[in-house]
Amino acid sequence: MTLEQSEYQRLVEIIIELSERYRGDPNAREAILSELRTLYKKIPIYPGIITMLLPKVVQPIEMDKLKEGEETVLVLNDGRMVSGKVAEISPTEIKLAECKQLDISSPAEKVSVRRGDVREAKLVTRVVLEKEWPTLNFEEE
Repeated sequence: MTLEQSEYQRLVEIIIELSERYRGDPNAREAILSELRTLYKKIPIYPGIITMLLPKVVQPIEMDKLKEGEETVLVLNDGRMVSGKVAEISPTEIKLAECKQLDISSPAEKVSVRRGDVREAKLVTRVVLEKEWPTLNFEEE
């Protein structure tokens, strides 16, 4: 088998593509790299499956579809980014717990974000293998 026939080449292309797509979003990049490490530890000999799952780690989502407990990255109208777990959703704001903000160095316990201030929301899924292909989760319980 040559490199061109190997699934590793496509895996590297996906990693580069995602890295470029989320260049200005360190929270999304961290989630993707974290999930890549997790996937590789669980299924190291299946690069094709990792290639298929990796782009699903960070996906655009409508704010109305966010649910409590989900991890999200919110891009604000002024360009700042806030990430965390959705703690509470109201008609006027979304409260995030375990927050990171791009413009500050220390994480915050909770942050409230007015819906009108959000330009884009992204859903972060860190257990993409279990969600998309549960039969390949070989971890013993």
